[in-house]
Amino acid sequence: MIRRLVLIPILLAIWTVLFAWAAGVSWRSPWTAREHLRLPGREFQIRFGQSPGNTGGLAVSALGDDGTGLQTIQLPRVRADKYPVLRYRVVDFPSTLEFALIFRRRDAPNDVQTISLPPPGNVEVAVDLSRFEQWQGEITELGFAEYAAAQLVPPSAAVSFEPFRIEEIQLDTPSWSVVFPRLASDWFGYRPWSLQSINTIGSGRGMLGHSWMLPVFAIGALASWLAAWIVLGWPRSRAMKSMCAVAIGAWIILDLRWLDDLIDKHKVTEEVYAGKPWALRAVLQPDEATLVAAREIAKIAAEQHAARVLVHSDSPYTLLRTIYFLLPLNTAPLEQTLSEAPGVTLPDDALVAVYSSEWTYDKDSGRLGNDKISVPAKLIYENGDLRVLRPEKAEP
Repeated sequence: MIRRLVLIPILLAIWTVLFAWAAGVSWRSPWTAREHLRLPGREFQIRFGQSPGNTGGLAVSALGDDGTGLQTIQLPRVRADKYPVLRYRVVDFPSTLEFALIFRRRDAPNDVQTISLPPPGNVEVAVDLSRFEQWQGEITELGFAEYAAAQLVPPSAAVSFEPFRIEEIQLDTPSWSVVFPRLASDWFGYRPWSLQSINTIGSGRGMLGHSWMLPVFAIGALASWLAAWIVLGWPRSRAMKSMCAVAIGAWIILDLRWLDDLIDKHKVTEEVYAGKPWALRAVLQPDEATLVAAREIAKIAAEQHAARVLVHSDSPYTLLRTIYFLLPLNTAPLEQTLSEAPGVTLPDDALVAVYSSEWTYDKDSGRLGNDKISVPAKLIYENGDLRVLRPEKAEP
């Protein structure tokens, strides 16, 4: 009995150390935050989107014309290093939207800083902002932005949603009380799908970095087992059986967590696509504008009898998606083609499509490109971010 009483504080110490390490809490931090900066939701101003009126917070019922919602508040020169912890409660937030923190600093008033946040549930979420190098200096303006989940939800599917309400926003000084809310949002917060190999935003965990749930549980389970073996004096056979039981239990806990996250991901997919005919599902793409551009390119390629389409976009994701939408046409990345065969004239039966790119076309010289690469071409179509050109032979 005495050994068991000795084991309890040892186990508490093991898990306290691991939780504090995972949450990034200093041992010198007080139990509760010494200072709070409360930002009532009703004091935020709608910049993009619509609000049905004050309902005990800031209610948002629609996004702006560009598919983005934005609510901000002016701050009286808040020092970022003093308030590194953000706590917020947003009620009825739609699963089809992403949630981001927007702020301006005194040293760069014309630049908008952005940090992706865990999509809020109906519980309080805590985030340690000190991990982000953007959170520094004096903060003069702070707000939240909402938009269709990138690479997952079509913008048209995110337009209609039930109003959500921003109730509580608070900036805190470091404290131990943030450990469990911080770990809850990091370990159990919903993370949308993402194309990690070509996603320019980051991994599936967004900008919050890697979750330490797996190493914490693995180290904690192993350390707890070793402590129990030593303190309770188990024989080798019982120790081996208990180790198997601990390993199986930890695996089940982690597996249930991953299964819960998978269910959340499928709920979003069902909300977007369930109950719709296949023909409509085919056009419900996360990048609807890219699909429209690709169809226009395919139409022009058929009219021009192009044997090959060379595509360029500044975004690798947009480039690959455009090529995918153009299948089964003979397509290839334009920049890669030029880099692998520099100085080679593009064939006359090819078509060059430039979409969502900073490449410029000089009508006087008849050349398309940037400071490093340029090709002679004739512009035959231009609409918004899409330009379609025919290669021409370079003048000697």
